[in-house]
Amino acid sequence: MEFATFILAAQRGYHQSSESVIRNSIEQAVASEQAGFNTAWFAEHHFNNYSLIPSPLMMVAHCGGLTSTIRLGTAVCVLPLYQPQRLLSEIGFADIVANGRLELGVGLGYQQFEFERFGVDIDEAPAVFSEYLDIILKGLNQNVFEHDGQYEKIPPTAISVRTVQQPTPPIWIAGGAARMARAYREGHNFFVTAFHDGLETLTTLRESVERAAASEEKNVTDVKISLLRCC
Repeated sequence: MEFATFILAAQRGYHQSSESVIRNSIEQAVASEQAGFNTAWFAEHHFNNYSLIPSPLMMVAHCGGLTSTIRLGTAVCVLPLYQPQRLLSEIGFADIVANGRLELGVGLGYQQFEFERFGVDIDEAPAVFSEYLDIILKGLNQNVFEHDGQYEKIPPTAISVRTVQQPTPPIWIAGGAARMARAYREGHNFFVTAFHDGLETLTTLRESVERAAASEEKNVTDVKISLLRCC
């Protein structure tokens, strides 16, 4: 078992400036390394004070220069809100400046008001996520890639900023049963969340994980599972 810190960067009152919240979050990442945590994860949210981190990759890049051993992860990059071609270069850049310590978490998002303000249809988020993840995997694994999909049509394209970790950084997927099954099918890791809930929720989560593994004829332990708990 490994222990990690999930850094939300919440502004708990307007007596806190955004600068103080961000600087405290950076300090928390540094302290997590000193305390022996394996990974510091950074959230992504927009247009509210629930979380003040608009780009977890920017936090990875910055904290990469302040730490030396702790893994630094995105939890998560909300794929439907990105242009995947640009995101590929930013992933490569973050892994370089973090000296190969990037953990790449991706998800489809859930807050409708965020999607509305980006002009993205949240009802299409699962399909967009699936296609954008296809693009990310192509771009990370191929020196030159192309894509002809429902949402993106990309001619032969080279991503010059390549990740240090080859062929890719560890990839983590957030979401429900369909995303769990894909994780097992393709060998990715995934996140599950129980927040403050008790053993009944944990039992339900375990059953969901077991079903996802069985659906792909895999063992439950074939991938890493990260459980988020509030404490």
